[in-house]
Amino acid sequence: MGYTDKLAGKKIVVIGGSSGIGYGAAEAFVAVGAHVTIVSSSQEHVDDAVKRLQSVKVEVQSATPPSAPAGVVANARDEAGFAAALQKLAPVDHVVFSAVDKIIRGPLADADLDDAKHLFGVKFWGSIVLGKILVKHDIVRDGGSLTLTSGAAALRASPGAVLGGALNAGVINLTQGLAVELSSANKRVRVNTVVPGLVKTELWDKLGHSKDQQKETFDKGAAKLSVGFVATPEHIAEAYLYTARADYANGTTIVIDGGGSNV
Repeated sequence: MGYTDKLAGKKIVVIGGSSGIGYGAAEAFVAVGAHVTIVSSSQEHVDDAVKRLQSVKVEVQSATPPSAPAGVVANARDEAGFAAALQKLAPVDHVVFSAVDKIIRGPLADADLDDAKHLFGVKFWGSIVLGKILVKHDIVRDGGSLTLTSGAAALRASPGAVLGGALNAGVINLTQGLAVELSSANKRVRVNTVVPGLVKTELWDKLGHSKDQQKETFDKGAAKLSVGFVATPEHIAEAYLYTARADYANGTTIVIDGGGSNV
């Protein structure tokens, strides 16, 4: 099996795959011939995303054609229900976690900490719950992988990103711990984290930013980046393909930020 068809026929679960970066990753996995199942807490979002994924062109063919993309409704806040849903999908080869409610931004002095705790419940605690489930239950095959999703705020302090930075840094530390926890003499599951920079996703709508405000943010961002543009989820998807394919990558952070770390 060569580089191009390494993921063809593999079973991949993308949690948070109904929108944004998660959907971009799911789309990329479909294109390379994988059997893809997305997981989201909303039936409406799952149905819409699956319909869109079914129209994605499969660019890499395998001896066994992939099944049609599928979707499952489950909530990372509900540990028992979440575990049951993943056990029904087992065994799988790779799991991606990209679930998030919205970006935590703004001055710390004005922060609603109850709201922040709620948001931590998906991206941070959801990652921990998923890690626990994979340690406890036989879901990912030997040699498979888990890829979490952090954010550039973890790497560089900036105004208005104190809480977001702490959340995302926690995910990176969790990755390193899980890489050890999910490795044993009998079975090894690699764990890595993708660290995206500025990305155009639906999360900006949830922040209440108008299209004009978003355009201003992205134009300013693009001017600072050495690549000269702001990413879409399709650009970030390349990192998830890498973490699933790269058998020697474990406990690592894959920064994909358009050169933002160098600004």
